[in-house]
Amino acid sequence: MSSPKHVYEVYIRTTPEKLWEAITGPEFTRKYFYETSVESDWKVGSPIVHRSPKGEGVLEGKILEVEPRKRLVTTFVMAYHPETRKDRPSRVTWEIQQMGQVCKLTLVHDDFDGETRTFEEVRSGWNPILSGLKTLLETGDPLVIG
Repeated sequence: MSSPKHVYEVYIRTTPEKLWEAITGPEFTRKYFYETSVESDWKVGSPIVHRSPKGEGVLEGKILEVEPRKRLVTTFVMAYHPETRKDRPSRVTWEIQQMGQVCKLTLVHDDFDGETRTFEEVRSGWNPILSGLKTLLETGDPLVIG
């Protein structure tokens, strides 16, 4: 039996360079990733943290793979939630594939120990993030969900 995972694909009218910058740049993530600013030196083994506007670590992990403008793999811990902090770190893989004037972004969130609290919490969390990323890159404006 395979472990559960979430898989998302989105096509964005942008370049791999701009998409990579939006994924790894704190000035961008604040606009589409629940107002969090991403921090890392983007080297294998280094920490990655998404901080709230108050500076608290909301999401934490470690960089597992980096291929700029193509692939980023990290571990993932929802640090802000007492129940999800108990879960073993899961894994998030971002893959960028250029297809003419668009990029196909595939996000896979996997390596869960079954249907954990983290698995359940992120089920509805990635769609607004990826929709916001697409909107921001294609229009220059953040997506506001009422």
